Amino acid sequence: MKKIILASCSPRRKQLLEQAGLKILVVPSNIKEKPIQPEQDPTAYTLGLALAKAENVAKRFKKSIIIGADTIVVSNNKVFGKPRNQNHARKTLSSLSGQIQYIYTAIAIINPQTNQRIIDIEKTTILTRKLSESQIKKLSASNHDKAGAYAVQKDSDILVKEMKGDYYNVVGMPVKRLAKILKTFSIKLNTRPFN
Repeated sequence: MKKIILASCSPRRKQLLEQAGLKILVVPSNIKEKPIQPEQDPTAYTLGLALAKAENVAKRFKKSIIIGADTIVVSNNKVFGKPRNQNHARKTLSSLSGQIQYIYTAIAIINPQTNQRIIDIEKTTILTRKLSESQIKKLSASNHDKAGAYAVQKDSDILVKEMKGDYYNVVGMPVKRLAKILKTFSIKLNTRPFN
């Protein structure tokens, strides 16, 4: 079986893939992520970034299957990626508090030997609770490395009030959608833990 490489340094994505039974090698891409421009479509931007990450790593690993991914949060027509620092995380959480958000995770998979490539995207809708200043301060301290500055996989995160869609998409990887794509590359995932 070909080596599978995750072109992402996200520990949550790595953990989810390992839970699904994949033995992976983590090789983060070294592309410079450009911030989204106001005129850009968020889904096209996210798909493009996931593909760019996968292509970057595919140049170095010609005999492997490469998985690239990117997650963004959209609320009130504004895109929220990873905050630059804790202060930026606090501002992000203040903006998202009590609002509806759409979480998009784009997946790009490449087989460099055959040039087979598939890109896809998953969307989850979240309604957030209105947070106090102290709650925002606490969340921003622990989640400034995550898109939208929050992480639903932690019990301490009290931001999410309602969710419609794939929970694991918000965690960082829509595993069931990924499983369908990987099947076309003759790779099987164990999705039982994600039901």
